This record gives sequence, structure tokens and C-alpha cells, in this order.
Amino acid sequence: MILKLGGVRVRLWLATALPAMLVIALLVVGFASQYGGRMAEALKDRGAASARQLGSAAEFSLFAGDREALARLAEAALRSDVQLRGVIIYNAQGQVKAAAGQMRAPSPRLDGAIQIVQTKDALVVAQPIYSTQSMLQDDVYGPVAGAPEGFRATENRLLGYAVVEMSLEALAQQRRDLLIWSLATAVGGLMLAGVMASVLADLVSVQIGRINHVVQRVGEGQLDERVDVERSGILRPLATGINAMVARIATTQEELQQQITQATQELRDQKDAAELAARTDSLTGVASRRAFSEAAEAEMQRALRYRSELSLLMMDLDHFKVVNDTHGHVTGDAVLVSFAQTVQQLVRKVDLVARLGGEEFVVLLPNITADQATALAERIREAVYNSHLLVDGQPLQFSVSIGVAQFDRRELSLTGWLARADAALYQAKAQGRNRVVLEMSEV
Repeated sequence: MILKLGGVRVRLWLATALPAMLVIALLVVGFASQYGGRMAEALKDRGAASARQLGSAAEFSLFAGDREALARLAEAALRSDVQLRGVIIYNAQGQVKAAAGQMRAPSPRLDGAIQIVQTKDALVVAQPIYSTQSMLQDDVYGPVAGAPEGFRATENRLLGYAVVEMSLEALAQQRRDLLIWSLATAVGGLMLAGVMASVLADLVSVQIGRINHVVQRVGEGQLDERVDVERSGILRPLATGINAMVARIATTQEELQQQITQATQELRDQKDAAELAARTDSLTGVASRRAFSEAAEAEMQRALRYRSELSLLMMDLDHFKVVNDTHGHVTGDAVLVSFAQTVQQLVRKVDLVARLGGEEFVVLLPNITADQATALAERIREAVYNSHLLVDGQPLQFSVSIGVAQFDRRELSLTGWLARADAALYQAKAQGRNRVVLEMSEV
């Protein structure tokens, strides 16, 4: 399968950029949430500290009922922190003794415990003020019963409340600034991750493109193609594996091609051998009846086209059955082989000697007239008669009868031609054998 690089590049970009973007987003959200919570806690601690500080400073003045001092303390506290929007000092009965600024949020519950109330835009802290002044024994309080001389009595009673209201606008602004900074950081991180992912995707896609090209060429049959491992970068193991795979495919294909070539050659040899066996007589080595028929048809067409001469010899060994019956088939086969060799030695290379079956043979003679064919037949007859085959140390003499027939252009039939040659052969047999008879026809 050939990869589509555009889709690969997009998937690589998503695979590399999305995790980084997700991590960055989670980190920014987590940081903003945690830092925003810490700012809110810090503001509460700051409000509580301001209230405690004011309560500690106002303890004596509240005990003494000095309203002017309490007013100065309230003003000073308001000026000391820009986020303080209002300051009130109550006595234990909830009466206002001093106030500065403007309180917008509802007053908290005054029940002797520190109260921190947060509204939409304000943080209110109510800090109880307890008396911790040590007073010497005097006539006002009188001696404490059972106390030793010089004993100092310490009172610890509720004197009032120091209430401060802090604006949350600064906190909201800080949170907005934090959010903007977080978003800017996230966008910058995401852009950087996107750029890095794009670079990585382009790099990998180019390498995949090279590998893809090689795979495509290999698929087209170019098994000499290889991936440049040195330029494959992080895909080097893949490139090495593909090269090894292509090498194995090439080797396998070469071996397969060799096997196919060998098998094809063997089949061709077998076909040639079968063809040769079909066209050659296995005993005598001369042409078979099939080979003679094909050659005779071709020579007949050539003689018709060029008006050339064409003759035929039909030969049959005399008394061959007696040879087989007397001396056995092995001797008979030897006689056939000897006869075929004698005939082949007397004919031309262009002539065709064939065995039609049994002891019957035929010779196809292109460009030979009937008289020339008759003369050749006489030489064959004489050579056969004069040849001697030794059988058990004794010479065996045999003869042949031959019928000669010339091709008749009016007949156009191999069967008819063979029949005329066979008729001439029959006449030679009837006239006493070991002779040649020419079948005469008007050409």
C-alpha cells in the first residue's frame, strides 16, 4: 500500500502536538487555580492580621473609652493598607466607638469569636478584643481575698471588636492578570509545540516519502531500489528493515527465476525430445510416418508453386517375415537397422528417409525426376542385395522391392501419390521381388 503523505503529515502533527498542548493546558490551569487559591488565602491572612493588629492597638483606648485615640487608630489602619475599604471599632455591646472609610458589606456576627466573611467584592474580618492589662492592687478593686501581698490581678474580658473590610477588586485584578499571563503562556507553549510538531511531522513525512517511493518502485518490480539509511533519521531501523526485506525478495525472485528458467528448459528439452521421438523412428533412426507426412505436404506445395520435380520411393524388404520366423525378432530388427543405414548412405541430405511401419520404408526426393529416382532406387536395391549381415557367424542376405512414383500436380493428394507408389511396389513384388518398378503417370 502506498502511503498518502498529506494524511501522514497531519496525523504525525496531531500525534506530537496534541499531547504537548494537553500537558501545557493542564499545567497552566493547575497553576492558575493553585496560585489563585493561594492569593485568596493570602488576602484572608492579611485581613486577619490587620484586624488583629488594630485590635491589639485599640485594646487600651477601648478599655479607657478614649474615642479620639480609637478614631486615630482607625484612620491610621485605613491608611496603612490600600486594600482596606473601611474600619470600625465596636465596644462589647456592639456600639460603634470609631470608624474610618466606608463599609459596604453587611456587618459580621459579633459573638466573641473571630469572623471572616467573604462576599462578592469584599472580605470582612471581625477580630474580638480582649483585655490583657495587668493592674496593681489598689483601693478601686481592693485586695483579692487570700492573695499574697503585692499580688497583681489580671483581667481577661471582652472589650469589643475590630472590624476591617478589604476590597476584592485588587484580588480580582490579580486573578485577571494571572489568567491573561496563563493564557499567554499557554498560547506561547502551544504555538511552540505546534511549530516543533510541524517540524517533526515534516521531517518524518519526508523520510516516509523516501521510503514510500522505494516501496512503490519495488512494487513495480525494481528490486534494485534501496532506501538511503543515512538520510532516514529516526526511521533508520525501518529503512534498514525494508532494505533487508527487499534484498530477500530479490534473492527469492532470482532463485525463483532460476528455477523457472531451469524448469522451462527442462520442459523445452522434454518437448524437443518428445517431438524428436514423434518425428523419428526409435529403432532405425530415420523419420517417422508423421514427419514424412508433414515434409511431403510441404514439398508438394513447393513443387506446385515453383513447378519443380518431386519423386517418391516406396520400399519393402522381401520375405522379412521369414527372417523373423527363422532367426528371431532381434535379427529382424538388425536387418531393419542395416537396411536404413544403407539407404541413408546413398541419398542426399535434402532427401527424407522414413519408416512407415514394419519393413515398409519411403524416400522423399525433392527436385528429382522419375528417371533419376528410378536410377537411385536401382543403386539402393543393388547395395542392399550385396550387403551381408552376420548372424551366428554366417552371412545373412536380404533384398528389397521398390516402387517409384512421380508427383502428379493434378492429383494434389498425398494419399493418392502413396497409393500409386504402393501399386508400383506391388508390381515389383509380383514380378519376382528384388526389383524396381516405375509407376508411370501423365504429369
